[in-house]
Amino acid sequence: MLQIKGLNQFYGGSHTLWDIDMQIRRGSRTCLMGRNGMGKTTLLRCVMGLVAARSGEIVFDGRTDLCKLSADQRAGLGIGFVPQGREIFSQLSVEENLRMGLIARRERPADALERVYQTFPVLKQMLRRRGGDLSGGQQQQLAIGRALLLQPSLLILDEPCEGIQPNIVHEIGDLLIRLNAELGLTVLIVEQKLPFARRVASDFCVLDKGRVVAGGAIAGLSEEIVRQHLTV
Repeated sequence: MLQIKGLNQFYGGSHTLWDIDMQIRRGSRTCLMGRNGMGKTTLLRCVMGLVAARSGEIVFDGRTDLCKLSADQRAGLGIGFVPQGREIFSQLSVEENLRMGLIARRERPADALERVYQTFPVLKQMLRRRGGDLSGGQQQQLAIGRALLLQPSLLILDEPCEGIQPNIVHEIGDLLIRLNAELGLTVLIVEQKLPFARRVASDFCVLDKGRVVAGGAIAGLSEEIVRQHLTV
C-alpha cells in the first residue's frame, strides 16, 4: 500500500530523517512509535506533502511516487490525514468543517455526510455548533469524520489519543479496528500509548533519532525494544 524508500529530510541544516525504509502493508494497522522529537510527525508530513523530502521515494499503491505530487493531489488519491492537534476550523460550524472534506469527492455530499453521521452520531446532533466549542474528544471525532469523507484507502492519524478522555480513546480504537475489518481500510497511526498500540495495531515501526530501529508484527514489540527506544 505504502512503501518508503531511502527517505531523507532536512530542516535547514538539520538532518531529521535518515534513509527511512518502511513498508505499510495493505489492510494493516501500523503504529509508528518513538520518543518525542524522533521524527514521527515529520515522516507523516513528508508522506502528505506538507514538508519536502530531500531524497528518496514514497510509493503509494505500488505505482505512484507521492514525492512528485502536491499535497492536494495526494489527498485526491484516497489518503486521509488527521493531523496532530486535529486542526479543525474553530470558528466554523461542525457541518462547515465537514463540508471542507468534501472538496475532493465526486459523489453527492448528502450520501457522504450521512455515512459520517452514522459513524459519529454526536456530530449530527451538533451540526450548528462551532468547532471550537466542542470537547477534545468531539473535535477528534470531527477531524476523523472529515478525513473519512474522502473515502480513503489509507487513513493516517497523528497521535489521535492526545488530550482525550479514556472512553473516547477506547471508542477511537474500536472504530479503527472496525473500519479496517469491514472496509479493508489501511491505517497508519502515530501513537505513544502502549496499551492502545498493542490493542489496535497489527504492525509497528519504531523511529529513534530519525532512523528506523525496529519493526514488524505487533506481537514482536518486546519489553527490550520498549526499554531501549520508547521509555522516557
